[in-house]
Amino acid sequence: MNETLGRGYARIEAIRAARGEALTMPEPGAPPPDRYNSVYLTLFVAGAAFLLPFNSFIMAVDYFQYHYPKSTIMFDMSTVYIVSACVAVITNNILLDIFTYNTRITFGILLSLATMLFVAVCNIGWDGFSSSVSYTINLVAIGVVAFGCTMQQASYYGFTGCLPPRYTQAVMAGESAAGFWVSLDRIVTKYGFRQPKRSTFMFFVFSILILLGHSMLHHVMMRHPLVQHYLRLTNESRHRRRIQLHLNPTEDATLMESEAGEASYGVLKLQSPAPSTGIAEAENTFSFANPVYSPTASAPVPVPLVSSPPSVSEQSTVPPTTLRTPRPSYKVEDVVFESPERPTSWRNFKRKYCGVLARWAVARAIYPYMVSIGLVYFTTLSLYPGIASEVPSCRLGSWMPIILMSSFNLFDFIGKIAAAWPYEWSRSQLLMASGLRLLLVPLLLLCAAPRHSPHIVGDVYPIMFSVVLGFTNGLFGSVPMIMAPSRVGREHREIAGNMMTLSYNGGLLSGSLVSYLLLGMLGPPAEACRIYPTPVLPTVSPIANSGNGTFILTAVH
Repeated sequence: MNETLGRGYARIEAIRAARGEALTMPEPGAPPPDRYNSVYLTLFVAGAAFLLPFNSFIMAVDYFQYHYPKSTIMFDMSTVYIVSACVAVITNNILLDIFTYNTRITFGILLSLATMLFVAVCNIGWDGFSSSVSYTINLVAIGVVAFGCTMQQASYYGFTGCLPPRYTQAVMAGESAAGFWVSLDRIVTKYGFRQPKRSTFMFFVFSILILLGHSMLHHVMMRHPLVQHYLRLTNESRHRRRIQLHLNPTEDATLMESEAGEASYGVLKLQSPAPSTGIAEAENTFSFANPVYSPTASAPVPVPLVSSPPSVSEQSTVPPTTLRTPRPSYKVEDVVFESPERPTSWRNFKRKYCGVLARWAVARAIYPYMVSIGLVYFTTLSLYPGIASEVPSCRLGSWMPIILMSSFNLFDFIGKIAAAWPYEWSRSQLLMASGLRLLLVPLLLLCAAPRHSPHIVGDVYPIMFSVVLGFTNGLFGSVPMIMAPSRVGREHREIAGNMMTLSYNGGLLSGSLVSYLLLGMLGPPAEACRIYPTPVLPTVSPIANSGNGTFILTAVH
């Protein structure tokens, strides 16, 4: 039989509603247990792994500022990453129905791993390129890494949308763990290796080892019974949805005719009687799943068929002529249809190949969450990592951007853990919290502008603002992503996850572009760090004896 054939119940929702039955199919049994939380921990590692390459580039800020002085390397890498990520999200949405989760995720892992190896060995370890070529290689590398990582990210969010909500939270907590782990890794390597080149090379090696471990864990997880259970439920739900879309929902007399006018055929299925039923009753007992055919019908009922329907095992195919015997009355229980090889209209093309209509319907259902997460990451990328790397400190020197970014990553991790707290956030609360985060933009900007004399002086204030930025990013960046898939049906949860990722990357892109405007407000680079004078206090000279028993105290200025 052709691979495009599908089976399902004709107008299953209408039939069950007429019978007074539940409109949704019950899940066949309880899901297998997640022993030792192995799936949760693997998704946690996955969330850390697909953001690890980007965080590795960002946390090597001291090396890049030393290697490319007076450049906008941090702003350029952030923008290139976000642009490439947006392209990857759009590509992932187009390829949603062509490649499986596993294929897309494996492709992203291999692409990111190969790029990280090239940068670590050729551009940092060997370092045989000129400064301009090396600069370009870094930007191209982070663009390729962004494509691979975002392909994984969008696929993982679509994948976890098919699982219970706690597994989406695991991925988002892993994203923050990536930043926190990379921050610790950078602090250890910078402290342990005094040379910037050697410390950065070891820093990238540790990140590559984590990517290798993630690759192995992912392929083990995809064979876990829990994962297979929910993937099977999702596939069945999509299958029933496609059946309903192809059937004509308005005409009872032409239940076999689909919306696009494809040829269809009916299949009769006999049902065994109950054990208490007598032999005479058993001969006339059938399953009446279609209300068009009455159990008391005495006249034969014609069934529209194609000229040559394929055979179905253990079922009887209705002949192209009408039934001759008044008993038993045959009922159409299953509907088998064959999709055409090419769409017959632009509407079918959009629905079957682009999924525009389905994505539009999902976006209308979850748009408050899309706006909320877009605002959250717009604020974050306006300040991090660009403006955060420009905050000066005469006391901490090159450690200042590392401390700010480490503070952000630590509290971002704490915020994503707090997102698992059982509190029902309303849509208005999420939108209000996302809007209030915009106040952090001028506050952190005043810690760096103007460069020669910032308006907010001191090391404590930028660290405090970075802590607030990180915690709110973790909390209000996770809650919308967790709640959105539950607002749509199971068959649309992958689309909801991908639409949220699209909005997420839209916020990242717009925020990274705004960061260039904020960079222009900092003014020209300062030649030297301005040290504010400390008031000179008077000192007291040693006590002197005048010889007559009196002591004289002399103040020295």
